[in-house]
Amino acid sequence: MAKSKISDAFMDEKLSQLKKAQQRFDQSSQSSIPKIQMVPKFLRQNERFYKYCLPKIISFGPIHHNNESLTEGEHYKLLWTSIFVAEYGKKIDQDANQACRLLFNKIEDNIEELKNMFTEEAIEGYNDNDLAWILFVDGCSLIYFMENVDQQCPKALNLKFDQLMYIWRDVLLLENQLPSKMLEILCKEKGVDMGFLIENYGRMGECKRLGVVVLQVDTPKFFHVLDYVRLMVALQVDDFEGEDQMETQGGNDHYMMGKNKTLNQEDSDEEEVVYNWNTYKSIRDLKTVGIRVVANKNSWKWSNISFKSKWFGGELRLPVFLFNDVTPYIFRNFIAYEMCPDVHNGYECCSFFSFMDSLVDNAEDVRELRSAGVFQNLLGSDEELAKLFNDLGDDLPTKMSCHDSYSNAVAYSKKYILIKRQIEKHYTNKWKTWLAQAYNTYFNTPWTMIAFLAASLALLLTFIQTWFAIHPK
Repeated sequence: MAKSKISDAFMDEKLSQLKKAQQRFDQSSQSSIPKIQMVPKFLRQNERFYKYCLPKIISFGPIHHNNESLTEGEHYKLLWTSIFVAEYGKKIDQDANQACRLLFNKIEDNIEELKNMFTEEAIEGYNDNDLAWILFVDGCSLIYFMENVDQQCPKALNLKFDQLMYIWRDVLLLENQLPSKMLEILCKEKGVDMGFLIENYGRMGECKRLGVVVLQVDTPKFFHVLDYVRLMVALQVDDFEGEDQMETQGGNDHYMMGKNKTLNQEDSDEEEVVYNWNTYKSIRDLKTVGIRVVANKNSWKWSNISFKSKWFGGELRLPVFLFNDVTPYIFRNFIAYEMCPDVHNGYECCSFFSFMDSLVDNAEDVRELRSAGVFQNLLGSDEELAKLFNDLGDDLPTKMSCHDSYSNAVAYSKKYILIKRQIEKHYTNKWKTWLAQAYNTYFNTPWTMIAFLAASLALLLTFIQTWFAIHPK
């Protein structure tokens, strides 16, 4: 047997690499909560996508701290931090210098724990002192911003309205997140409630302006604003026919994952169609077979969709959406968040856009949905909104892996796949298609119905006249 030419030193080095890789995996899998991190690299390589994940005026946290284009935001952060510190000094009857030292020491004492809330890539190149100062300034300034944000009075933050809106949007970005633990430390010292700040931020200052009392909520352990908006505003989950009970993931109520059973014929109500093959292209194709879209205005949820097949058509209910200039940023950061490697979820947002991408092909489809009251388009033209859906539909994992069949790995896609199968079954049913087309041709307006009834009456009278002519009394 020939002796191996690989040296022992070389082999030991490679085995050490394998061992370290396993250790890194074990360490990351021990935590059920994602760390604050950059947008996944393959999405950063997509310039069309990643430009919506970059802050325009201000950065929070270490990822974009040294960005020269964000110096204006740095000036505002230092201003707001100085005011925050001065207010804290008055609260504890200390001068501003002493108050600053006390607050900074709170961050410094917890720096090891706070570092573990970031990925190594996010804090690479920072020593503990520099990172503690970044988190201190960013934390104090963010709390001050969230407490005093007011779209009706941007001067409260020494901002113009356009600056206020850009910064409000920057706070939502995935790469601009701060640990909630650190913010809670500063909030406790300052005597303000974290839940109130997030609610006040989300409502553009309405809570403080109107004196709204916000019930205490459990804030996420790592992400704060993005995760709060994602859960409380965008990703409220309901059951599908009582089957998908949602449970907390890893004991934390802000990351949810559905328990699902294998999709079978009883679940899908489909015997002859095994694969999710779509013969329809857009919402206009569905309209030709009598399927109409209805806005579901009862409550806003991603999953607030349903389909009913009828003899003379079908009814597809969809949640109501308002699209504006912030929407492309919010949705792309939701998608990036779901696609982070340590985020465990059912791809709620990705599943929704995969489904909508099957309905929206161009501006005509947007116009149909807008006429149905499902879309309110403040983004711009219908062409722009159609392009948003087409762009978001690219490279989604729910589109790549779950187009043909249901996967337990993507729990939330189950409802959308079942709805698509129900639509496909109706769309390919020839009898229902002919009945719907006949109904839409002769009964779609009062005038066509009157014309049909008049023609029927004339035909009946002609028949009666002919009968009596042949069979006179």
